[in-house]
Amino acid sequence: MKKTLLISGIILLTIAPLTQMLAQDDDQPNLRLGAKIGANLYSISDDPGLVDDDTGLGTEFGIYGRIGDRFYVQPGLDFVSYKAHVIRTVQPRPDERDAFVARYMRVPVLIGYRSTYDGSVLSHIRYFAGPSFAFNVGVKDNNLALRRKDVRNAQFALSGGLGFDVRFLALDVTYHYGISTVLNDDDAEGKGRALSLTLGFAF
Repeated sequence: MKKTLLISGIILLTIAPLTQMLAQDDDQPNLRLGAKIGANLYSISDDPGLVDDDTGLGTEFGIYGRIGDRFYVQPGLDFVSYKAHVIRTVQPRPDERDAFVARYMRVPVLIGYRSTYDGSVLSHIRYFAGPSFAFNVGVKDNNLALRRKDVRNAQFALSGGLGFDVRFLALDVTYHYGISTVLNDDDAEGKGRALSLTLGFAF
């Protein structure tokens, strides 16, 4: 709980000065609200507790607010399902591969630049990067003896990517580089790696 409050405070302290800076550049800073939906490819880096790990296909959806125009800040709230096919060193059925599916509530804070490029198909290319905080909200039943208590509650990542705006649509490709370990074991080393593709709709 203390970690959650601390990270929430850091995120707020990050957003506040950036929002104020954008407001100084424009008396009425541009604000766009949107929703997005998409899919992700997820894997876990080398971990002593895993014999093998294959990339899995997950889903995600969320809402966001984009403050600013050319330079912008974009906080959001995402509901993410990550999936990886793994074999653990210790599990009920040795050497049997099963799907590890974990669900998270993720709060990204992205800082971006929106170009003035206006092509015939795609326009206004965006470049963005920033930190994200994710809280584990559940783990799907599996044959790996992995439950919610075995997964780290608070996880942090750095995200960066490329986006395209076409009128009210936004297409984003984002890479998420996990900083925190996925599992709670004392010797855990594996960290999440994800590549997501989302389609957003601005209101």
